Amino acid sequence: MQRFLLMVFLTFVIAACQTTTPSAVEASRDLLPRRVSVNSGDGTPLNAYLYRSELKQPGPAVIMMHGCSGLLTKRGTLKTRETSWRDILLAEGYSVLLLDSFNPRGHRTICRIKTRPILPERERPHDAYGALQWLQSQPFIDPRRIALMGWSNGAMAMLWTIRDNARQRPKYLQNDFAIAVGFYPGCIKIGRTDFTAKVPTLLQVGLDDNWTWPKPCITLVKASNHRGGTAMEIDAYEGAVHAFDNSKSKRRTITTRNSVYRSGEKSVTVGYHREAHQKAIMRVKSYLQAMLGP
Repeated sequence: MQRFLLMVFLTFVIAACQTTTPSAVEASRDLLPRRVSVNSGDGTPLNAYLYRSELKQPGPAVIMMHGCSGLLTKRGTLKTRETSWRDILLAEGYSVLLLDSFNPRGHRTICRIKTRPILPERERPHDAYGALQWLQSQPFIDPRRIALMGWSNGAMAMLWTIRDNARQRPKYLQNDFAIAVGFYPGCIKIGRTDFTAKVPTLLQVGLDDNWTWPKPCITLVKASNHRGGTAMEIDAYEGAVHAFDNSKSKRRTITTRNSVYRSGEKSVTVGYHREAHQKAIMRVKSYLQAMLGP
């Protein structure tokens, strides 16, 4: 009997450990000179990492919002997808602010937490507007030319942020985001609302994505445009799955947890797709150039 109880206890401990989310990590020493403090609209002090363009006059900027896996690695460095897009944007002449919504709240990643403590429709739009107002106060930034870009959970947060009736939008905001760009957001929940986009928006999705399905996003874009929202556009790439723009991500199956899933978890496919990635880079660069200028 005692042996049986011990086995039950050990099984419980192992299961608990498997569902425990890695705790927050500190930024690496190399990142510290880039770190700035940003107050979320809900009052939470956040960290962000600033990379300035070489433009001498006030210029455009992009705020980047990470996905559910977080911004930082276990070693406290920027993840490869974020590093890659940061370099692309800097080369185009944009200052870049990478916003960390998770570590300051005690989590490095939330992908495997069934009951998510940080939500794209709740906290993260507050974070986006806090970052926007911080950037707009910087003398080297043109406050009228700031874009919001997000990936997966961060792209969902982007959509909730730029919807016409977003409750997190500051009441006396003089200049909203100029445009928004999102990679493979989940569009089911926001698609059940009367969503209309307040700013021009571009979505990039993979047609074979079985984590955040593309069809609800295609429907969302059509519905928003039909309702008279500010123009939205979407590109859907054949053969591409979730995280198709992460060149270091080998195509594989992973398990993610979320209370919105019927069983609480599901297996999904993620991984790089070279052709889709290259097309997305050109598309985003062209869109930013047309909307924000150099």
